[in-house]
Amino acid sequence: MLRVLLFIVALATVRASAFRAPETRRAFCARYIKEKTINRAKTDFLAMASKIKNSLDVEDTTNSRYENPTVLRGGGEADAPSKFCGKLLAGGYTACGLAATAAWSTIVYTTIRSNQPLGAMMPSWQHQFYARIGAMSAVPLIGSAFYTLASSASKSSSWDGMSTPTCRRHNLAIAASSVASALWVGFAPIITKIPGTDPLVSHQIYKGAMRAGLIGCYGSAAALGAAVWARTLPEDVRGNPFKWPGHIADGVSKSLMSLAPACLDNPVNVKYSLLASSFLIFTGLQLGSHPLSAIPTWTGRRCSRAFAAWTILGATTAFDLKEATENDTLGSHTSRALSNGLKGFGSMYLLARAGCVLLDPSWPHAYHAITQVPAWATAAIFMTGLALRSDKKDAPYYIN
Repeated sequence: MLRVLLFIVALATVRASAFRAPETRRAFCARYIKEKTINRAKTDFLAMASKIKNSLDVEDTTNSRYENPTVLRGGGEADAPSKFCGKLLAGGYTACGLAATAAWSTIVYTTIRSNQPLGAMMPSWQHQFYARIGAMSAVPLIGSAFYTLASSASKSSSWDGMSTPTCRRHNLAIAASSVASALWVGFAPIITKIPGTDPLVSHQIYKGAMRAGLIGCYGSAAALGAAVWARTLPEDVRGNPFKWPGHIADGVSKSLMSLAPACLDNPVNVKYSLLASSFLIFTGLQLGSHPLSAIPTWTGRRCSRAFAAWTILGATTAFDLKEATENDTLGSHTSRALSNGLKGFGSMYLLARAGCVLLDPSWPHAYHAITQVPAWATAAIFMTGLALRSDKKDAPYYIN
């Protein structure tokens, strides 16, 4: 009897399980679909989060470091790198270039004229006219230098674009030339004094707003050039200003030892080597005693020593073109601009010298300083004429 009861209970259990089986299968399928959907949504979310993270990682490190400064060992935060704005920097170079050109033009106009000082008359209008043209030959050098820096800044996306040797040399040269020009304005009464006068008389004395304006024009150019040069120094030098003089001395020494052309069979390389050396010699002559200081400007005591600031810039330009020739980059946009500046200088200078000798009725008796050093004056004409040679190796002697 017990066996019969157990069989009946087992049979009932089996039947109950058979009736519930379809419901269990449906529940299992629903749970499986639900879990599958959740897993797929989780996978899609993680993939999207990974893409967002990757896009953030490739952003400009300058901005991310600025917003999230790095904590240094021992306390403090790392300095955030300054942002680079090429268009703004290019505008600054353009403004300073125009200011420096205007300042030099003002100096030439107000210094090379009659009654400067009172009673000192020009022997002829041609004398004054061609003397001004000769002094204004510096304008193409100034314009090409500032144009090159402005163009490099506008095309750069970071400070690395301003760290090229050409940009660094020209920034330093502009700073030095502008400081020298500002000092000339400030000490013009001493520099342009006329010996033997009692009381002492000078060719130029700037006062008041004129003096402040000229110094301000040159000061702004010097500040911009020096600031960009300092910003593009190597990090180990930039952080310690006491290393800057030594860094400048090392660079100048290296350049002086590299003045010789790398290939004597390349006439373009030889040309720029001779031009760079000539500009340095002209600078030394202008800082010496009279009458040698009148070479190459032919302006006597009026603007000769002021012109030395721009022969330094000319030496820098010629040296950069020499390096470009040796590195086979003379055809670049930067090199063409600098080369055109040198050719502009040479053209204006030779035009002025031809006008003095051929068209000025006061030649030669009104050119006392030049007639005392005829060899140096002739050498300056020939050396400056090298600037007009083509930049092509096999080209004849003409401007291309």
